[in-house]
Amino acid sequence: MQLERTKLEDIMMAMVGLETMAYIKPVRDGLVMSYAVFAADGTQLALFESEEMAFYNAVKHNLAPVSIH
Repeated sequence: MQLERTKLEDIMMAMVGLETMAYIKPVRDGLVMSYAVFAADGTQLALFESEEMAFYNAVKHNLAPVSIH
């Protein structure tokens, strides 16, 4: 028998790491490639010229960066 997850469980799982995790994702604006830092909820926090700078700044602000390609 498979148990169904409730909406509350889904919301709670979505909040895991919300304040401590950051996602680094490459973004392109025309010909320019940048690296955006996103909060766990998908809010864009910052934009950097390099992936290294994105990771550095995420750690500097007490976030645990995770790369998304």
